[in-house]
Amino acid sequence: MDPFSVLWESRNYLIIVPVLSLLMLVHELGHFITARLSGMKVEEFGFGFPPRIVGKEVGGIIYSLNWIPLGAFVRILGEDDPKEPGSFASKPFLPRFIVLAAGSGMNFLLAVALFATAFATGWPTPSSVQAVIVGVQDGAPAQAAGLQAGDVILRVSGQPADSLEKVQQVTRANAGGTVPFLIDRQGEELTIPVTLRATWPNGAGPLGVQLRERPVDIHLVAYPILESVARGWERATKLVTLTLSIPALLIQGAVSPEQARPISLPGMTQLAGQAATESAESGTPFPLLTLMAAFSAGLAVANLLPLPGLDGGRLLFLIIEAVRGRRIAPERAELVHAVGIAILLALMGVLIVSDIVSPPPPVDWGVPGNSGRR
Repeated sequence: MDPFSVLWESRNYLIIVPVLSLLMLVHELGHFITARLSGMKVEEFGFGFPPRIVGKEVGGIIYSLNWIPLGAFVRILGEDDPKEPGSFASKPFLPRFIVLAAGSGMNFLLAVALFATAFATGWPTPSSVQAVIVGVQDGAPAQAAGLQAGDVILRVSGQPADSLEKVQQVTRANAGGTVPFLIDRQGEELTIPVTLRATWPNGAGPLGVQLRERPVDIHLVAYPILESVARGWERATKLVTLTLSIPALLIQGAVSPEQARPISLPGMTQLAGQAATESAESGTPFPLLTLMAAFSAGLAVANLLPLPGLDGGRLLFLIIEAVRGRRIAPERAELVHAVGIAILLALMGVLIVSDIVSPPPPVDWGVPGNSGRR
């Protein structure tokens, strides 16, 4: 296959270039805007990384376009020299704190905007859900009655099992009694009576199964603008909260190390290619919009981690400076940041190898085959 054909076949994976460029551009725009509002002298705002293609000076600021498209940067005068008028280091604690945090803040707002756009243009929404048994506890009433993993619960005691909460509510209300379960087992409907237990151990229930919801009749729902923004904010906030909760969830065993593993550029490229393909085939931007929103929210969190070389590391130094009442020597701070960047690059190398050896699994975007809206 000739190089052009290879490039054409992999064209959807090239979507990672504009995706990351947008995320980094918005991030640096946060630094740029807040630096200007704080009276700091911005020397250059660059799209892409050097070498420079072209640059134009406007109002004392060089706006440049550079050859390496994966990113952007802001160069502020005197980040370590408080004697320079208008320099970053010459400003009080609060303006410096805001400038450093603004990049992540903008990424969070971008995640909100992307989620809101996904809600406004069509969010996959099921008409109903089914309760599917994914596990049966040993010795539980469900096992004694013959319920199996893979069974779909249609009705419990004559009531439709249209949510996990409904199944739990009915079984708890009938604890200790015998209840008929109408199930679908590989296309065959069966009625199975189950004698529920009256008491049960922690983390279990009267029935003794693990359930998951399976969406039924998925369609795209386009929400009004204001509601979309509210839902976008809620979604982005939940994603950030979940990301911050991962260490605790790992300790509790609620998520596996494989599910919680971070991904690097190869993994992001693969997921972006899958999302672009799914968006093109389904006729809805939902997969690509939500993936970009997830990347942006993840970038917001990652950059605020208190690690040398990241915005969060510089914020940590700023807080230490405020507590000590004097600045940390610039040469010491730069040494720590340099070591931190070296460690981060090494970690990134490990993640790249991990993504190549064990790529992230495909994502079920949940979009309907027919992109009709309601």
